Parts: sequence; structure tokens; C-alpha cells
Amino acid sequence: MKVLMILDNLSRDSGVSSIVINLYKNINQDDVQINFMAFSVGNNSYLDMVKEKGSNVYILPNPLSLKSFFKSLKAIKNFFDKYSKDYDVVHLHSPTLNEFTLKYAKKYGVPNRIIHSHSTMTSPNVIKKYIQMFLQRNITKYANNFFSCSSEAAAFLYGNDFCKKNEVYIVKNAVDTEKFRYSEQQNELFRKLFKIEDKRVAIHVSNFSQIKNVKFLVYVLKDLVSVTDDFKFIFVGDGPTKNEVENLVKELGLQEYCIFTGRRNDVDKLLNSADVLLLPSIKEGLPVTVIEAQANGMKCFVSSSVTKEANAGNVVYLPLIEKEWIDQLRNLNRICTESRIHACDKFNESEFNIINESKKLESKYLSMEVG
Repeated sequence: MKVLMILDNLSRDSGVSSIVINLYKNINQDDVQINFMAFSVGNNSYLDMVKEKGSNVYILPNPLSLKSFFKSLKAIKNFFDKYSKDYDVVHLHSPTLNEFTLKYAKKYGVPNRIIHSHSTMTSPNVIKKYIQMFLQRNITKYANNFFSCSSEAAAFLYGNDFCKKNEVYIVKNAVDTEKFRYSEQQNELFRKLFKIEDKRVAIHVSNFSQIKNVKFLVYVLKDLVSVTDDFKFIFVGDGPTKNEVENLVKELGLQEYCIFTGRRNDVDKLLNSADVLLLPSIKEGLPVTVIEAQANGMKCFVSSSVTKEANAGNVVYLPLIEKEWIDQLRNLNRICTESRIHACDKFNESEFNIINESKKLESKYLSMEVG
């Protein structure tokens, strides 16, 4: 079975790319051979890793850029004209590219064309929002298989009526449970490094986009430290609002309570230092960081907008009201090592275990028509 995965990019900073690569690494390449098409390499790329595993990677001009639009259309058309017979499945992970990719996959006879919903929202930028809506207007026209990370993400992209009448196959945003398993040694190492041995620690991991609503956490911290001073907030990641958040921390005099790490390649290890993950997003699909944190055995306080399907047993959903978050944090106790390891063991049996989910996807591919 030969599969072509299509992504915006191969960046480790992309949640979607990381999800796809996690699945890819756990699929038996002897039974399902996977290659990639992307439209940029991206920061901190998976490119070398994918090539080392023996997959072909095709980086084509971006059709969503005015500068490369016509060049891209020609390149994509020529690709499917030349290689369509080499693939049994085309699996598109970026719905805005539907008109530029699955259209040609259908035209040139690829038998199985999958479109995959990874989100529950359009861009907060009004112009980008309407561009996305325009590009997704024929979202069910060229695909003949419909996938999603959750029922909410499916309803968002395909519509409720479509979901009632058609099968939408759910592929969970699963993680490597052993990689994220709690380590007391790593906990002690990072707490010593950050000088937070005696603190209760909250961690936030994101791309600092407007949707992530990171400033909300700064206002929560401002009132929290007026009643207790044994908290540290660790902010992991980088993005459009990071400078704004850092400036607010300085303006409110909260520097001693905050640690900004920037982008990290060791988030799986860094999670061990924290007692709770905080995610106050305005809107979310199925955030991988919440799954990773639960795999690490920690509690997650997340906004009510996050899908309930992200809950593997350790998520508390909260409205975006500061007092609600402050009350939860004030009552938070550090979980003992034994309880945290027990939480990891329980998570390991869940549907968010990448080995289980990859095998399900592998079987799904193998059940499809071969070209």
C-alpha cells in the first residue's frame, strides 16, 4: 500500500506535522509505504528524519502564496500527472489545499483520497478567515474518505448534516506514551536547574498565537500571588504574542514568578518539572499538548472551549473567568510520584497511545482499494 501524505510543512513547531510524524513513525513501512508532499520545510524540520527512514519528500512551491501561485499549480499538476499511478492513497492534512491537491489526485485516478480535519476554527484574521472559507467551499467534492481528530473537528469542516449521513473516521491525536512517561529524576533535574525545588509549578506550552490567550494566565498569576507566593509559571514556546506577554509580566512586576524558555526540543522532559498544564485557549480542536501532559501523569486546567474528547481522565474544564482558575490553582496539591506513575499507567491503556492508534490507521489504509 503506497500513501502520499500532504502537509503545509514539515516543521516540528507545527502541531499537525508532529501528529502526522508520530503516526508515520509507528506504521509498518513494509506494509504501508509513506511519502510526503509539503510546501515548505519549516523551522526545526522533520525533513532529515523522514529521509533517513527511507521516505521520499517532495517540496513544491506554495499555492497559497501569490508569488508562487501559478508556478505551484503547474508543479502540482505535473506531479500528479507523473506520479499518480504510484499511489493507492493520498492523505491531505491541510483542507485549504483541497482545490490544489485532491482535485488533481482525483483527476489523475488516485483511488483513495482522504481529507483530514485537525481543527475546529478558522484564522482569527478576518481576511485569512474568508480566504480559508473560500478554499474549503468544495471540501467534500474531491475526497472519497473523510477523517478527523474529533467529532467537533469533523462537524466544523464537513458540517453536521454531512457527518450524520456519511462515515467520518476518527484518528486520535495520540502520543508516544513511553516518551512522555513521568520521570522523578527529570523532575528533580529541572527543578534544580530552574531553582523551583519548593514551588508548585504550572506550565503552558504553545505557539503564542492570539487564539492561545496566553495573557489571560498573566492576569491569573497577578491575583494568585497576592494570596500565595509558592507558584512558578513556566511558559514554553514562541510566537506572535510572546513579546506582548513578556512585557505584561514586566509591567505587572511578576518576573520572579515566571520562566520563559522559548522553543524547546525537550518538552517531553520539561513537563516532568510541572504539577499542572494550563491552556486558556479561546478556541481549540484537540490540542496535542493536553494529551502529552496527561501522558506525563499531570492535571490539565483548560478552557471550556477545548473539546471534551481531549480528556483522558485528567482534565478540568474551566470558563475564562480568572477567579475560577485562581481557585483551582490555590487548591492544587503536588501529586506524589506513585500517583503520577499510576496516572501514566492508566493513560497508557487509553486510545491516545500512539502505538494503538497507528495500528488502527495502518489497518484502515490496508482495507482500502489498491490502484
